Amino acid sequence: MNVIARTTQARTPIDAGTFQRVMGSFPAGVAVVTTRDADLRPCGLTTTALASVSLDPPLLLVCVDLASRTLPALLHARTFAVNVLEVGHSSLARHFASKVDDKFAELAWTDGASGLPILREHCVAWAECQLRTELEAGDHVILIGEVVDGWAAQDGQSLIYFQRGFGRFAAL
Repeated sequence: MNVIARTTQARTPIDAGTFQRVMGSFPAGVAVVTTRDADLRPCGLTTTALASVSLDPPLLLVCVDLASRTLPALLHARTFAVNVLEVGHSSLARHFASKVDDKFAELAWTDGASGLPILREHCVAWAECQLRTELEAGDHVILIGEVVDGWAAQDGQSLIYFQRGFGRFAAL
């Protein structure tokens, strides 16, 4: 593979508020990343920073804030599940974005094939992953996982996050 390197002049980055508005203008799916901590308790976080990386092997990436209380569990377990939320579950997205200690209390979930917490009743797709690579990038870490199991609904709609609000996709 040939990679072209270009030299760029150092510039001052834009401020955080402007950057948030720029990225908020890009609609994104909403997912809950789940794993188990060192004591095998389920834990998780909400993300919109999710992307496919490769088809062969099947790889995806998720970006996690370095200050996330779930990050140590993700790095320890080296496995995680990505639960793509269905429209109508914005309250669940907010719940997993909160600082609640036990986010799984009174919540319907099951174990996946890898023993990871899967939110089957709340999602349109899920993928169980083995952590392959981690890369620190600014105030986040990029986790690249190889998908070892998964499921996607034949119908249903993914929850979308756009300009600081939740919604649904509307075809033109």
